Amino acid sequence: MNKPYYQRIFMLIIDSLGIGATPDAGDFNSLGADTLGHLADHFRIRLQLPTLQSIGLGNIHPTMGMTPLPSPHAVFSKVQPSSIGISDRESQWEIMGLPTLTAPDIFINGIPEVVINQFKQKARRPVIANSLTNLRVALQDYGVEQLATGSLIAFPDSSSTVWLAAHEETMSAPVFKKACAIFRQLLDESIYTIEKVNGILFNGKNPRDFYPRALYSFPIMPSQPTVLDILRENNYAVNTIGKTAILFGESNQIQGNKNTEWMANLDNMVAENFTGLCVADLGEFDRQYGKKRNPEGFGTELMAIDKQIAQLIAKLRPTDLLIVTANHGNDPTYPGELHTREYIPLLMASPRIDTSVELPLRQTLADIGATILDNFGLGANAQYGRSFLDHLM
Repeated sequence: MNKPYYQRIFMLIIDSLGIGATPDAGDFNSLGADTLGHLADHFRIRLQLPTLQSIGLGNIHPTMGMTPLPSPHAVFSKVQPSSIGISDRESQWEIMGLPTLTAPDIFINGIPEVVINQFKQKARRPVIANSLTNLRVALQDYGVEQLATGSLIAFPDSSSTVWLAAHEETMSAPVFKKACAIFRQLLDESIYTIEKVNGILFNGKNPRDFYPRALYSFPIMPSQPTVLDILRENNYAVNTIGKTAILFGESNQIQGNKNTEWMANLDNMVAENFTGLCVADLGEFDRQYGKKRNPEGFGTELMAIDKQIAQLIAKLRPTDLLIVTANHGNDPTYPGELHTREYIPLLMASPRIDTSVELPLRQTLADIGATILDNFGLGANAQYGRSFLDHLM
């Protein structure tokens, strides 16, 4: 095992913190999107992020209340995503060295019969529905029949997702989850690329009060080794906090449901002795503030996290590196509730970094993963991205 330049790398993904629309934003209905800029416009001088400013955020994206610093002790840049989509999966896979270069499938004409027939045989359950719809309509149209017969409701939606639904009185959670896993496996073995299999157990007695009680998600897993796989195969520690564990099927997952819990878990990891990588995704910014178009909540939470990042930086050891970045945008002032195509920040701090370096625009999030591998002497394993480790030494 080669001696790494940085013994421990901590990556903090501030979920949805975009910093301005990319040139291809129009292809994603994101023209004019700017998560950070519009937060600053909303808050005006109330949005104060001194820690993020001190490691270069104002230098790569000046906003009201956050101007560039003459020489932040950090290495910083902004990154243009290269994947063809802006889902959580596509963004985080790209960070970990696997950009998505082909579009997933969408079953606009229903789930193919060959898949349905295989599923019915393996799960030993009849299937009803199977036309393009959404969960609310599916429960209204088929919930009564499902409750009466025990059949599984199965349908695709307008994204690359297949849904299974059953009343909790007709199937136990373990049996239902096994059925969802069977469907996931069948899709993975098929010619189709479907991002998610989502399972819903619902309750209620009639269509007016059918209500989802539990969601079980089975996302597609990477078909090639990721940065996480390569590190682990070479005996380096890999720890994942938050959404990252789900997107990569990580068993070494640190639990939590809120940004404060995930930050506390990250803080605990800083006290641990290991050589390798720890990744934390602050998913509440996406789920609670971006998708719900709540700029006040987004900015307030971001200022709270900024203070916690300061505490984190103060605890770094001389051989530690902190990477603060994002995955995609989710402008809380933008119409709708979808992610927005934006540049993302790339901010790096360490006790070893005592100069100010602004890197040229990075053309893919995979540069981050390539740099991590390079640090641990595994740069030859990076299929995508270009390392910038030499700027961190």
